[in-house]
Amino acid sequence: MKNKLKILVVFLVSVLLFSACRPDKYELGPLASKTDLKYTIAPSSTNPNNIVLTSLTPNVTPMWVTPYGQSTRVKDTINIPFPGTYKFVYGVESAGGFVQSDSATVIVNTLDQNTVSSPMWVNLAGGYGKSKTWVLDLDANGVSKYFGGPFYYGGTGWEWDPAFKDIGWAGVSAGNYGTMTFDLKGDAHFSSNNLMFPDLSGTGKFMLYTATNQLATIGAQVLHDKAQGNNVLDWYAKMTIKTLDADHMQLICISKADGSAWYIYNYISLNYYNTH
Repeated sequence: MKNKLKILVVFLVSVLLFSACRPDKYELGPLASKTDLKYTIAPSSTNPNNIVLTSLTPNVTPMWVTPYGQSTRVKDTINIPFPGTYKFVYGVESAGGFVQSDSATVIVNTLDQNTVSSPMWVNLAGGYGKSKTWVLDLDANGVSKYFGGPFYYGGTGWEWDPAFKDIGWAGVSAGNYGTMTFDLKGDAHFSSNNLMFPDLSGTGKFMLYTATNQLATIGAQVLHDKAQGNNVLDWYAKMTIKTLDADHMQLICISKADGSAWYIYNYISLNYYNTH
């Protein structure tokens, strides 16, 4: 009984000491100010169309806002193929919260012809000064002309089964979804005319990341449905290009519910659609 009493006393003393050592309240660290933000935005010495972003602020997570999306890398390079005036914004997530600098203006005076003449750019948009129009591989009769359907599941535990196209909840509703066009007429323009869901239509720009086989659109979304499309985490995020040739394209979007699950949308060129 005495041993049990000693243990209880020791336990209570430990609890009291722990309670006495805890602060009355927890506080965040100091909030950084704009004057604390150190960074550089400058063209590469080897290619003036490559804009090099370098975060020089210690002990923070950078957040870059660029004309072609966001980046959290300490050092990153953004290729701007077309001449023009572009805005960049640097921000950081510090112990005290998020702080953002004023916009920085970058003027690009040259056309990066090597970039827009590569096979991926030509397959997607037809080449510099041209355009190409794509459709979802589905028509009003529910027919897909090249792929097994307009939509596949993918990712860990979600491998595609052709039988899925016969399951109503797994497929995309039949219909004329309209067209989307990528053009390289002075800039990388993108437009989407979604006839099934006009509220998803729009115009904007696009960026092709050939080094990582990725595509991002800005200001408008690629053609898609809502039944499955509403489950995509972010339509403006970089989408992995699973397939891209002159007439066929597959884009991988990530599920908001499970990052290891993919939604694969299948597209064919308008020319292929009209001739097959």
